[in-house]
Amino acid sequence: MALILSRADIQRCLDMPEAIEVMRVAFRALHTGLAQTPQRVHVALPEQGAVLSMPALLETPEYHAFGLKVITVAPQNPPQGLPLSFATVLLLDATTGRTLAILEGGWLTAMRTGAISGLATGLLARDDADVLALFGAGAQAVTQVLAIDTVCPLREVRVVNRSDEHFERLETGLHALLDPACPLIRRVASPAEALSGALLVACATTSSTPLFQWDMLAQGAHINAIGAFTLSMCEVDIETLAHVRIVVDQREAALAEAGDVVQALRAGRISGPDTWLELGEIVTGGQAGRRTSEEVTCFKSVGVAVQDVAVALHVYRRARSLGIGTEVEV
Repeated sequence: MALILSRADIQRCLDMPEAIEVMRVAFRALHTGLAQTPQRVHVALPEQGAVLSMPALLETPEYHAFGLKVITVAPQNPPQGLPLSFATVLLLDATTGRTLAILEGGWLTAMRTGAISGLATGLLARDDADVLALFGAGAQAVTQVLAIDTVCPLREVRVVNRSDEHFERLETGLHALLDPACPLIRRVASPAEALSGALLVACATTSSTPLFQWDMLAQGAHINAIGAFTLSMCEVDIETLAHVRIVVDQREAALAEAGDVVQALRAGRISGPDTWLELGEIVTGGQAGRRTSEEVTCFKSVGVAVQDVAVALHVYRRARSLGIGTEVEV
């Protein structure tokens, strides 16, 4: 019997500290060759939509499973009151091939994307970092703040975004998750105001133009750039990337999809991917995290499927132990 797990089921089975530790296992596996993650496959849909297919095999002592996440992106949805994207994760036993679970992928994706920023922040941010400049207030914003606050308790979150509705939803969501210890959340008028003295930066947009300039950043800041996932998108400008220490989730994935770093590379302003660190190198201790208090670091993530498999398996095991989910014959 397989389990069908809804968003509500997943929320009962996963918190952010657990998700961050699962990401640590996943990226250790990715770096040590215990995970297979083919590049995601893009299939065009009508009206500029797309289907993204993301398979991965995880083969660690703690986690052994195959997973496939399917994401649909439909730009015509929001005007009709529908989400821009939907996601579903299929989890299989890697030995027998048996279907273990079918999971709602939206919250799972938001949690694992937030968690990887939390892991990177814990490894790369300064110990005294407590002000976050957040660009974007969409679907990923809540878990970005939640994850960063988990590893660096925040005093203030300054939000730069366009939609009043999205900001209000973000504020309500964060208070629901973090009260009574929710930091001050305020919307600011400009990137410069958001970044003044902020040692933490989170970029969670689909922008095709840079969100800020190098001279706006505080000395010693750490940036998590998780929004741009195609070669035409760009959240972090070339001048900033020319000055920072670049860390990626996976070099191959960044070269295929990270518009920020690829545009800087093509412009000749940064060196090739052999000079970029992979997060797994820091997780395993092969490379140092933050080296000085003045260093500016940037974690550029496009997301890799091993994240989805690891967190899906964790949720599946917890659901089984708690008796959560709907059992079906498949």
